[in-house]
Amino acid sequence: MIDPLNFDCIFRPAKSSDASALHQLLHVCWMETYGTQVSADSVKRFTDEDAVGDHLRQFIDTMQVAEINGEIVGVINQFEEFITALSVAKAFRGNRIGFSLLHNAYIAGGRWLEVGAFNTSAMAFYEGCGWRKTGEFFDDVFGTRLAALLMFRD
Repeated sequence: MIDPLNFDCIFRPAKSSDASALHQLLHVCWMETYGTQVSADSVKRFTDEDAVGDHLRQFIDTMQVAEINGEIVGVINQFEEFITALSVAKAFRGNRIGFSLLHNAYIAGGRWLEVGAFNTSAMAFYEGCGWRKTGEFFDDVFGTRLAALLMFRD
């Protein structure tokens, strides 16, 4: 955990030069979250199809990053009213970086997000930040069908 007395986190728009660091962060976080929830074939598809690269090509211009000492430790994407990614490196969790990224996206107009129904810690985090569940659906995650929740904040 970062020393709270010596903590300097910068929040800024993502740049194209961040693509490699963002790719690594998003890939690792996806594997931590979904790697044990989906089939081995789905994990292979996620990697082989370079899903992270596709996401970055589509959304890097709408992403915000959290940076500490020149290292990208968190990222969120807000496209119009939808938040499509929130990831914080494991070593930096518990320092309110995710809260700050989510808050900044909310202030900028982000009102909707989805979360895997299996991800109870993320749901608790979002609910603690004022988000509420508004619907349930099934999501195709690279060939694995998973229950998901739609969340909203006024």
